[in-house]
Amino acid sequence: MKSWTRLHVLSAVRWVALFVFAMGLGFIAAILAGPRTSIAIRSVGLTFLQIVSKTATENWFPDRFEHSGVLQYDPARTQPGYTLYTIAPELSAHLIDMNGHEVHRWFVSKNQAMPAIDGPSTLFGLLEPQVEGGYLYPNGDLILNYEVRSLDFPGAPLVKVDKDSHIIWTRAIQSHHAIQIVGDKIYALTGPVMEPAPPKPGENVRVLDSNGRTLSSHSIGEAMANTKNMRLLDELSLNPSFDPFHSNSLDVLTEQTARFIPGSKPGNVLLSLRSLDMLVVMDLERDTIVWALRGSWRWQHDAKILPNGHILLFDNKGGLMKRGRSRVLEIDPNTAGIVWSYDGKENDPLDSGENRGGAQRLPNGNTLINEANAGRLLEVTPDGSIVWEYVNPFQAEERGKRIIASFGMTASRYDPSSLPFLGSEKSHAAIR
Repeated sequence: MKSWTRLHVLSAVRWVALFVFAMGLGFIAAILAGPRTSIAIRSVGLTFLQIVSKTATENWFPDRFEHSGVLQYDPARTQPGYTLYTIAPELSAHLIDMNGHEVHRWFVSKNQAMPAIDGPSTLFGLLEPQVEGGYLYPNGDLILNYEVRSLDFPGAPLVKVDKDSHIIWTRAIQSHHAIQIVGDKIYALTGPVMEPAPPKPGENVRVLDSNGRTLSSHSIGEAMANTKNMRLLDELSLNPSFDPFHSNSLDVLTEQTARFIPGSKPGNVLLSLRSLDMLVVMDLERDTIVWALRGSWRWQHDAKILPNGHILLFDNKGGLMKRGRSRVLEIDPNTAGIVWSYDGKENDPLDSGENRGGAQRLPNGNTLINEANAGRLLEVTPDGSIVWEYVNPFQAEERGKRIIASFGMTASRYDPSSLPFLGSEKSHAAIR
């Protein structure tokens, strides 16, 4: 028995040594070959890890909570409504009431949503897709924003489904992270644009019509290069990232919000550039950057302008002095000063790692927080009190320990009157 165990230990050590050696060579090759090769090598490495462990997929994490569902609820202090969230690895979207009861669910299988990705670029399907968010229409139609790691750009199609999860259209545009609907237009973050030729490199802001057809596309890298009155490109030489223009949120400025950002106008887009720890406003008509800001946040997500002119964002790495602990910030765009923040408590910190998280300011002044990688949603008051807490019931076990599925990038609270597809039987009493 001892020799059998020793043999397996030695075999495991050899495999680990081989993997470390291969990744070392890959790292050197990535430095020499550039961003696209580095993405491919990282994808191959993650695929190897995914075969061994769910928690290596960046979609499953250790479960910090004893129970799931609604853990806290103060009806007198919450903003009533339905909450929409997506579960990244399950490719599903869920609408729940304030008591955590599911009132509607959408699901599209991998083969239905992404039949074209099961090829060499995804190692013949070993690189699994994930769903990052959804935009819900009053009639129950839902646009789902997928991602999938691949050997080129880690993007995926946009998929629109009806309330019964039947596909209305699918657009293979290498979308990722975030979309926003403004009137009859869809704004999306996408990968390299291949049409019309020549292709536009890097990441883009793409404008689509209501049927998902491309109206225009705008390269973030080109906009940075076109901007002559800022030292934006100087930042690249100081940043070691293989993906310096990594964008993870967009917010289209309106007549009300544009006036708070110097030099901007309605139709400009606020972008979060994670690897640069930077917020920028991009003019899509001139393909330039008209405003940029850096502050104490690190690897932020979900930046948006509030009606009062401040910017709300999810600060994943918790500023300069508190790496590893997340926080939600409301900042003044003129000074980068923090107006309001929430980072949990010492014994219950807010922590969503590096790759997801978001926040929504509610009409009553509370903030809905998506602590995505912890699998938790919180509604907190301006004084930091938790008045609603919900933990993802989608959990599993790995090596004797409980793990929890990550939420997607976004979670949103909807007023009951904005969702007539649910029917008259869904009364306000049921919501509260």
